[in-house]
Amino acid sequence: MQGVVFDSQSLLKLYLGETGADEVVRLLREVEQGRLDGWINVVNLAEIYYILHRKSREVAEEKKESLRSYGVKVVPVNAVSPLWKRAASLKAEHSMSLADAFAAATALELGAKLVTGADVDFDGVRALRVERV
Repeated sequence: MQGVVFDSQSLLKLYLGETGADEVVRLLREVEQGRLDGWINVVNLAEIYYILHRKSREVAEEKKESLRSYGVKVVPVNAVSPLWKRAASLKAEHSMSLADAFAAATALELGAKLVTGADVDFDGVRALRVERV
C-alpha cells in the first residue's frame, strides 16, 4: 500500500478553509478507508496545534483528534531514530523551516509521498516525491 505524509501546510489548508482543502479531505478519506497509509510527524503536529491554539485551544484539540479518527499515524522523534539526523541534514542543505525538514525526512524515511501546499522549500530535495494541494 502506498502512503502519504501530511505536512503542516496541507492540513492547515483544510482547517482554515483554504484552497486545496478538498484534495486534503480526499486523501484523509482514503486513509480512513484503508486504501492509503497516512502519517504526520510529531513536529508538524505540534506546529498545527500551536497555530490553531492561538485561535482556540478547543479547536486545536478537536483537530488533533480528528486526525486520529481518520487513522493518520503520528511519527515520533527520538534519539535512537535516524529521523532527527536526516531532518537536520535536510535543514542544513536546503532553505526550509525545521518543521518542513521533519516532514520531508519523514516522507523519505517511510518511502511516502509528501502532501504540502504551494511550498517551494521542498524543490531540489533528491528522491522526495511531493503532491501539492
